[in-house]
Amino acid sequence: MNPKLHRIVLRFCFILLIVLAGNLIRTLWQQQAAINLAIAKGQQLYQTADGQPVGLDTATLNNLNTAVSDLIFVDALPLTPAEARPWQAQGCAANNCAHLTYFDRANDRTVNQILRLTDDAVLAEWQDALSRPGGSRFVAEDAIQIAADDPAVTAVLGDIGAGDPAMIPMSAWLADDSCRDDWCVDLTFHSPNGDGRIYHVFVNMSQQAVARTFYTRARPELDVAAPRSQRAAFTDGCHEQDDWNVCWEMTAHDGVLFRDATYNDTLIFSTVKITQIEAWYPSWPGGYRDEIGFSASVPPFGDTIINELDDGFEVRQLFTEFSRWPNCICCYRYEQIIRFFADGSFEPRFVSYGPGCDDLSIYRPFWRIDLDLEESDEAEVWLWDESEWAELETETELYPFIDNLGPDGYKLATGSGELLYRWTMLPADPLGLDEAYFFVLQENELEGEQPLAPGPGDTFQPPRQWLNSEPIFGEEIVLWYVPLLKTRKTEPLWCMPDPEPGINQCEAILRAQITDELPQPTAEELAEMAATATPESTEPTPTPAPTPTPRPVQGSTVEEVMLNAGCGACHAIGPIGEGHKVGPDLSLIGYKATGRIPSMSAEDYLRQSIVEPNYALAPVCPNGPCLPNIMPKDYGQRLSEEQIEAIVDYLLALDGTTVPENPTVIGDSDTAVFNKGSQAAKSGGGIVASIDTTSATVQLIMIGLVFLLTLFLLWKRPYEEKE
Repeated sequence: MNPKLHRIVLRFCFILLIVLAGNLIRTLWQQQAAINLAIAKGQQLYQTADGQPVGLDTATLNNLNTAVSDLIFVDALPLTPAEARPWQAQGCAANNCAHLTYFDRANDRTVNQILRLTDDAVLAEWQDALSRPGGSRFVAEDAIQIAADDPAVTAVLGDIGAGDPAMIPMSAWLADDSCRDDWCVDLTFHSPNGDGRIYHVFVNMSQQAVARTFYTRARPELDVAAPRSQRAAFTDGCHEQDDWNVCWEMTAHDGVLFRDATYNDTLIFSTVKITQIEAWYPSWPGGYRDEIGFSASVPPFGDTIINELDDGFEVRQLFTEFSRWPNCICCYRYEQIIRFFADGSFEPRFVSYGPGCDDLSIYRPFWRIDLDLEESDEAEVWLWDESEWAELETETELYPFIDNLGPDGYKLATGSGELLYRWTMLPADPLGLDEAYFFVLQENELEGEQPLAPGPGDTFQPPRQWLNSEPIFGEEIVLWYVPLLKTRKTEPLWCMPDPEPGINQCEAILRAQITDELPQPTAEELAEMAATATPESTEPTPTPAPTPTPRPVQGSTVEEVMLNAGCGACHAIGPIGEGHKVGPDLSLIGYKATGRIPSMSAEDYLRQSIVEPNYALAPVCPNGPCLPNIMPKDYGQRLSEEQIEAIVDYLLALDGTTVPENPTVIGDSDTAVFNKGSQAAKSGGGIVASIDTTSATVQLIMIGLVFLLTLFLLWKRPYEEKE
């Protein structure tokens, strides 16, 4: 090479290296700035309306954040007066002690501390291998950083800082994934395509990796006025009326803690609270471990209200996410209520307004009731046992709770001395589908009296892990009540803000009826109960043929019927529904159903799979083997013969040779679907299959090549300076 040309090329390489290095630094700075912006957006969701973080002040939190370097710091929150009672002897009172939560990733457990803020003294510490912490602004930073490094997430969101977060990072689980047992957090973003859907990013905090991404539905806007802008508003206080005296205080994540309730100067309960609210979505399959409180995923909204009743009063508190309800997806709206009656009875109540993230869901609020009747440590417990009230000797889990009731309609009775209460769940579901789990446990230290992190999803832990046959008759007891509120988007609507908010919310009511005595039924009452009971048959019960239902799934077209039945929440069905979730892709089922079961036609196979979904599970689902008992088993009763035939014909046509001409438009129904011809529709699940190399990687490769060329030119200098 000509020496002069060699020098020019070498200088050009040096200049190019400097430019490339500068550009790489700029790119990395922009990417980090985008991540920082996303983190700031996520953390902003935890702030009050005036921009202040809830809980402890920033200086205190920054000090605590570095207190235990080998653990993941989750949060630190002040204790309320009732929460501080177990450590009152050590100087704990309102707001001078804090509950600190860490996650021990090495041992997969939470570490909890009670810290006295005046001198940083640790008053108590305990580990919990079952609890999975909720989200916090500290957790948000790590989760968003992990998501930003995942190519599948950047392929959808691009610049994560430009993403529009939908919810606070939520503690969540997936039934068919490591997120069932590991600690996972769900990050949610409004779809960047502007189609109204929510893009979910499940981050496994235990493994520091993205576990799964998927979309959930869109829904049309309701023509209603926007609610007033208010967040983290509540009113602590006490109220005395109708011989009742009760106080309450807002906790960080256990809702309103009702305390020290007396009737006629007799103590009835020490505390009542809601420790978590599970939202279970069969279409994922998985859900959220919601919490309510001033630093929880669903914060209080508006003052705590006292309402007069004809025969008593009620105390109620609304909790809601943001201020866009009901025109939002993946937003939750709850009410926690206790009614107190003049005769000494009381009713814990829970209301869910919806709409949640998907059409099919079950809400499960976990009530903890610390009875302290007459301040006695010798409670007596009776259970109705078919024909008499029998003493309940040991800890018990009751399910179902609404069956096998006594002649007076009650299931359980608790008492101490002359004070006696009977317990039952009052019917509220318009289809009579009320149900609940009920636990009667001996009261023990650190079994729910402390601030309580939620447990693994769909396990009823806590309190199920404390069920170990300890005696309860003659002991101090604690009651746990977990009602199941099942969402419906077809008539009668339930747990939904449609067709207008405030008329189709669902409610679970626990009645604690005061009584003077617990009489055993008379012979006449037993005879009447026996006469009305359904006799047990020794013959096998035949499976009823599908018949038209008194509550048919609505819809004028087969697409509307499938969407209203919830099919699109779990399956991709051509242009309808969502892929990459729990159900198999049915877009080519007309072709695949042929020969799936030898000697069975595709038509018969599809019909049988609708009315008896466990008959023959599909071989593969998007996230692994297909699971039994996920698809509802009542379609044979909920769908008419004509609807079933129409669905079968529609599915048979999905054989790869035709495409439906008029796919449902997003916003026409409550179920998210893909626009025909969009990239999401082509990929089936909304996740872009091919991932482009990032610009930072390309720039690193170019720098490496130019650097090697520069070294080569320096080594192969073909000239020497002439004398």
